[in-house]
Amino acid sequence: MSTMVTAHKIAEIAKSHRVSLDYALKFGAACYDAGMVEVLKGVAIEVLAREGNNIETSKYTKERRLAVEEKYKALKSVLNEQEKQLLEDFTDELYALMAAEAEDHFVEGFIHGYRYLKLLSFTSYADYTEE
Repeated sequence: MSTMVTAHKIAEIAKSHRVSLDYALKFGAACYDAGMVEVLKGVAIEVLAREGNNIETSKYTKERRLAVEEKYKALKSVLNEQEKQLLEDFTDELYALMAAEAEDHFVEGFIHGYRYLKLLSFTSYADYTEE
């Protein structure tokens, strides 16, 4: 069974349900876009899992990491054992949050990049075919 829905099939469904073709095509395009985004999210997560360690860290990020490490050491040095454990727990959760946000940003960037490249390809194709 094929799950692909063509524009012709959308037109048939719109006609049989007495829905305007314009509305049905907009609905079909929205469904296509949502499906495309889900596929791209999966691809982006695979790419990140496979190549995430190869993502270059900027000089600014490295500087910020060093600053945070220095502040962390200074804070930890003045805490008692219970507070140190609380700081460790907080830091673990913060790093988990930062990793999750980084993944979200990577996925969104991947999708935006795909859309941009698609737009460029359509623009180039339109320029090529115009008389």
